Amino acid sequence: MTLKILQWNIWYKEDIDKIVEEIKRSQADVITAQEFIQHSATDLDTAKYIADKLGFNYFYHTADTWSGREEKEAQGNAIFSRFPIVSTQHTYINPPKHNPVNALEEGRIYVETTLDVKGEPLVAGTTHLSFTPGFEITEQRKKEADNLINIIKNKKTNYIFGADLNAGPDSYVIKEFEKQLSNVGPDYREKTFANQPFDYYGMYQVEDLEWRLDYLFASDDIKVTNAQIMETEYSDHLPILAEIEI
Repeated sequence: MTLKILQWNIWYKEDIDKIVEEIKRSQADVITAQEFIQHSATDLDTAKYIADKLGFNYFYHTADTWSGREEKEAQGNAIFSRFPIVSTQHTYINPPKHNPVNALEEGRIYVETTLDVKGEPLVAGTTHLSFTPGFEITEQRKKEADNLINIIKNKKTNYIFGADLNAGPDSYVIKEFEKQLSNVGPDYREKTFANQPFDYYGMYQVEDLEWRLDYLFASDDIKVTNAQIMETEYSDHLPILAEIEI
């Protein structure tokens, strides 16, 4: 059976209705995605909103929380599916701090769903690894990556993983992933960030598509028939869309 898988960091500042329209345009069956918020100034639960608009099943879990922050009080990752969700799980790979003062201190979480695809199981996982200026792989980031690898190392069949790993193709993070899973997405030379100008508190700026930070991986039994970076005006990350056979 052929499925379309979409990986996308939707950017919590983006117009959520524009994100919904782009997901519809992709015709994706399963979506792994990051930067969903809850309890914002508009009191919008963005993961639930998208699921309701698509008519999809979904699983969301918060990575970290803030008090008195107008644009968001919680942020996390989600998986959406046309197919029934049989089970879910989540694991913190960097524990939540509540009111973290910078991106490296934020809690980071792995979320997973087991899907029933017309009687066949498919496990989908996602995460959003920590940001550092210049995407430097620090010792703390190595530890975070190792925690993640420890989760996925036994995922040998019927498994897909999409994520914003905040790491370039030549990094420790990606090299470790390649020991466990196969790259599904297009050639690493195709960039996903920054689709819009990015400024981290004046400390680090990216003005154009300079980085590949977003990835799709899968177990070796998953056959990939097509993969592309989708062009869109929305979010600071470009989405990856892949067709697979299970």
